[in-house]
Amino acid sequence: MISSNLLVLNHPRVAGALVVSMAIALVFAAKAEEAAESSVSAVSAVSADAAKARLQQGNRRCIEGQSAHKHDLGHWRERFLVKQRPFATVLGCSDSRVPPELAFDQGFGELFVIRVAGNIVDPAVVGSIEYSIEHLGNKLIVVLGHQNCGAVTAALASLDQTENEPKELRSLLDRIRPAIATVDRQLKHEHRVAVAVEANTRASAQQLREVPSIAAAIRTKNVKVVAAVDNIATGTITFLE
Repeated sequence: MISSNLLVLNHPRVAGALVVSMAIALVFAAKAEEAAESSVSAVSAVSADAAKARLQQGNRRCIEGQSAHKHDLGHWRERFLVKQRPFATVLGCSDSRVPPELAFDQGFGELFVIRVAGNIVDPAVVGSIEYSIEHLGNKLIVVLGHQNCGAVTAALASLDQTENEPKELRSLLDRIRPAIATVDRQLKHEHRVAVAVEANTRASAQQLREVPSIAAAIRTKNVKVVAAVDNIATGTITFLE
C-alpha cells in the first residue's frame, strides 16, 4: 500500500498538482498575514477618546436591543485567522451578568478582555494589559465594575465572616478591602455596596496608572486608563472619568 501511494505521488501530474496547491496555500497565507498586519496598524491608530465613543455607542445599542453584531462565525473566522485586532482593552469582573462584549455590543475580535472577580489588579492582569498596549496598540484601558458585585459585597464583610473561605478567595478579597476601607458603614446596604463598587473600580484604575510601564505609555503613547460601572438594572454603563 505504501509503495503504491508513493507511485501515485511520484506521478508528474499528481506531483504538479500538489506543488500548485501548496503554492496557492502559501499565497493566501501571505495575503492573510499582510491584511492582518495592515488591520492591526489601522486599529492601533484608534485614539482613546474614539475608542471610548465606540464603547458608549455600543452600550446604547445594547440597552435599546439594537445589536449591530450577528456573530457570523464564518465571517469572523476569516477576519481573525492570523491575528486579533481589538480597539480597546477591558478589565472586568467575572460575574456572568456583565460580559463586556455584550454590554458594549462589540463583535468577535473587537475587545481585549481580562476578567477576574472584583476586577482586581494582580501581576497576571498587569501583564495582560501590558501586552494589549505594547503588541495590540490599544490606547484605551477600561476598568469595568458593576452593580451588586459579589466580590465587593463579600469584601465589605468583617474578616471573621470570611475566615472559613478558601485561602485564595480570602487573598482576592484582601486585594479589594483597602479600596473600600473608608466606605461609611452606616449607609444602607444597597447604597454601601454601590459606593464600594465605585471606590474599588476607581482604585483598580489608579493601580494600573501607577504601574511604571503603563504610566510611561500614558505619557508617551496617549494611553488612557478609565473607570466605569455597569448598572445591571438598566444596562447603562457610566464612565467615571
